[in-house]
Amino acid sequence: MRYFLKRPRTFWISVCNLVDLLFSMAGVVLLFYYTLPMALPNAPKALGTGYGGGPEYEAQKQRYDANANIGFLLVVIGTVLEAVPPFRTAIGSWRRRPSLAQRQTRGGDRRSTQKVVNYSARRGRPQVSTPPQTDINAERVSTETERVLHDFVRDAVSRLSEALNDVAHQSAPAFEDYIQFERGHDGNFRERKKQIRTLWPTLSPEWLHSLPDYEHCVDCLRSDEVIGPHLDCLVGTSRSTRRLEAESILTSLIYAILDDERRLTFTHEKFHSKWQELSGFFNADRIAYKSIAPLPNLVVPAFPLRLNDELVLDRLTDEEVTRCYQVGVIRPTSLRFPMIEGKTAVGIRRTAFLPKQLRRGDERLELPKGEEEGSFGRRPYFRDDLVIGDVLSALRLFKRTQIRTAGLASWTDAPWLAGGTEYRVLGQWPYGRGFELSEGEASQLLELWRLLEEEGGAARFRFSIHRFNLAFDRTLLDDRIVDLVIAAESLFLGVLGPGDRGEHRFRVALRAAKFIGHPSYSDREVFRVMRRAYDVRSAIVHGGSPEDTRLPDNQSADLGSFIDAVEDVVRLGLRKALSMRQDGKKIRQPDYWDALVFPNAAPTIEPSRSP
Repeated sequence: MRYFLKRPRTFWISVCNLVDLLFSMAGVVLLFYYTLPMALPNAPKALGTGYGGGPEYEAQKQRYDANANIGFLLVVIGTVLEAVPPFRTAIGSWRRRPSLAQRQTRGGDRRSTQKVVNYSARRGRPQVSTPPQTDINAERVSTETERVLHDFVRDAVSRLSEALNDVAHQSAPAFEDYIQFERGHDGNFRERKKQIRTLWPTLSPEWLHSLPDYEHCVDCLRSDEVIGPHLDCLVGTSRSTRRLEAESILTSLIYAILDDERRLTFTHEKFHSKWQELSGFFNADRIAYKSIAPLPNLVVPAFPLRLNDELVLDRLTDEEVTRCYQVGVIRPTSLRFPMIEGKTAVGIRRTAFLPKQLRRGDERLELPKGEEEGSFGRRPYFRDDLVIGDVLSALRLFKRTQIRTAGLASWTDAPWLAGGTEYRVLGQWPYGRGFELSEGEASQLLELWRLLEEEGGAARFRFSIHRFNLAFDRTLLDDRIVDLVIAAESLFLGVLGPGDRGEHRFRVALRAAKFIGHPSYSDREVFRVMRRAYDVRSAIVHGGSPEDTRLPDNQSADLGSFIDAVEDVVRLGLRKALSMRQDGKKIRQPDYWDALVFPNAAPTIEPSRSP
């Protein structure tokens, strides 16, 4: 009884359901009890009269007809109670409401990837967010909560429209300019300025609290098993949090009613679209955290090209291009005519799902350890710079390229948390050449990525790959050749002990010649190229100038062409070492190189050294 006293609407619906049930059951019983005997072929016998009928039969028949009509009338009354206000029941109310999309269950769910435009509760700016939920709780947001908020928002929008249109009490409506890049029919992005209507100061906390059903809505939200625990808490992830109150939920629902024409007209479709987004957020165990790093002029046979469950190479969406433009990691071709070409708006997208946290404010927030680096392609969420480096390393190990990225933009892709964009500058805006893959090369790149990701892959040659990758970010040729020779030393001289550090130049050149198998150069030519590379590196680090940069196929090669040839040699060496998989650890054993250099020599036993 205390439950119904707190919820008079629920009590009224229960009473109507009971009355409707009684009327319907009584009507059905009377209808069938007094109609069925009259429908039988031997109706006089069923009525207890003679086969010939007579006055007794006619009187009995009239009584049955009257009772059958009463039963039919009761059935009609029960139907009216079910569908006609103000005596409508829960079933009748549900029938008149627009149909809702079926909520997903754990078994065989198909999550929608459709983008939903919503509006910030405070500033009214449009934001496109991907539904963040991955693991769904067993509990669901109550349908009663949805119904109460639906009616409240409908009435609030009606009152707010009247207040905004009341010229005697309100000033002219205020608008905010919002710049967004949108993809055109030609695939290029152009700047579009939108005016977003701000409902403040009319839609203020004081005005919202003055509405008749505000307290009832707040009580309904607090009593909801799913939404209640979120209220008056810091809701978010270890990356970002924000305090969530009932007022912000109602305000966001009201802002969602604004359309592109800046009109405030309530529709069931707008409400339920926003409500599905919010209920998905409340039911979610994890929240999406997105990072974007543009790679201009990246061309693959078919987008998206997925590297793993978090990383994908893909075209950027309107929202992603806009955010990258706002933080300066992607730029238009001209500031006078702002347009971002479609071939520029491609790059790396990382979507990491972080556990959702609810904190009252007094709990201690555990910060991630800054020294954590993770593994290749599986970096901590706060080390997106390493993830970008892993992708660039794979592209550069695959073939020669000048592709670069200027930085990355990151944000939490969830309601109430998607307002700010973090960014990190990783280099100058790239105007260099791009990276193009054929259909066959795309599958080969994915195979190389799997070799780098698997246990013992990139981790075994971590320093060599790191120095090789650094060479592409250098702006001076001298620095590039130094990094490339260091990468070669780390790969081919990793087994040398303290007593074997003599003649590095000869060992690097000889082992590279025997190990790589260059498609254009012979073993002897590879030996000479790597020996000259070591000489060039030594001259540079000691303050001199390189003298001999000849190549087997270009005797007048300059320093740039010579470095490109050395880059190809080191790339082939790293690719072959990775292709050895678990056998790659043999590269760290001296016997492996002895057998490679002297394949026909009989094994010898070295005499033991006297102490």
